[in-house]
Amino acid sequence: MPGRLLALAALYIQSKQEDRAIAQYQRIISLRPENSTPYTLIGMLEDQRKNFDVAADNYRKALEKDPNSVIAANNLAWLYAVTGKGNLDEAVRLAQGAVQKNPNVPGFIDTLGWVYYKKNLHTAAVEQLRKAVTLNEAQSRATNSAPSATYHYHLGMALKGKGDKEESRRELETAIRLSDKSPFADLEDAKKALATL
Repeated sequence: MPGRLLALAALYIQSKQEDRAIAQYQRIISLRPENSTPYTLIGMLEDQRKNFDVAADNYRKALEKDPNSVIAANNLAWLYAVTGKGNLDEAVRLAQGAVQKNPNVPGFIDTLGWVYYKKNLHTAAVEQLRKAVTLNEAQSRATNSAPSATYHYHLGMALKGKGDKEESRRELETAIRLSDKSPFADLEDAKKALATL
């Protein structure tokens, strides 16, 4: 039964019926309350809809059910970093755990680096964000896809915070150039940051 409900929820997501998808995930929770996945999926949908408090609550519930839920941990750490809600020390712990379990996932490494950036730990941020950019570029070459402009933007901001203006300028310019193929939400912030260098 839950397999069919998951398939139905996926269909609702594809047809932009998020409320119906969430209702299906809640049905799965009522049938299998021990399952962490529906909480994570609800969190992701609420995150997309910018219902950050509801998203964070669902990620926390997923982690209560399964402390090893790396997607919930990564996404909750990310929310804490970008919304300013939540504890950044907890965000570091969550993001570090996700990276330790998945050391070759650029998105998880980027989250850890961005959390460090938000804590003004610029050297640690640069180290992680360089790894995210390097891994992402290798994967992009292997799959013939565009590298992430966001990762370059994050690295540029961390370098700026560290005081490395020249390298920061290069990374921000790369992010802006890549935005044609790989749009990202912080494009205007990247342009503003570049203008101050």
